[in-house]
Amino acid sequence: MSKEYYIELNGKRIPVSEEVYYAFKRPAWRERKRRQVRSDNELSLNALADDGFEVPDEAALVDEIVEDKLLLDMLFKALAELTDDERFLIDALFYQEKSERMVAKEIGVSQNTVNYHKNRLLDKLRKLIEKNF
Repeated sequence: MSKEYYIELNGKRIPVSEEVYYAFKRPAWRERKRRQVRSDNELSLNALADDGFEVPDEAALVDEIVEDKLLLDMLFKALAELTDDERFLIDALFYQEKSERMVAKEIGVSQNTVNYHKNRLLDKLRKLIEKNF
């Protein structure tokens, strides 16, 4: 006794072969499975809040973005007032992440000299930022 297969089109049940039935149904089954897996993996903000995660509101995010933008603007203004040597030191130590010893060897001075200039430079940047703030 063979199993009978039907597909529904426009409200009518139409008998079809097993191959036609599976070819017709397989894309719908795949899509349903994809949606199920996706919904199982998605986290909602409410679920995160229930689990104890702090979810900031949109106003807080906007405030942080504005604050970060203002701080970056002040930093760029302060960096623009530095000499080429000072910018070189900032770039080497903080952007290229070179050690003071590496920079000292590169420019032919002691590591203590690089450390001294770095500290003076950071103080200068703080003062320039405070002046602009």
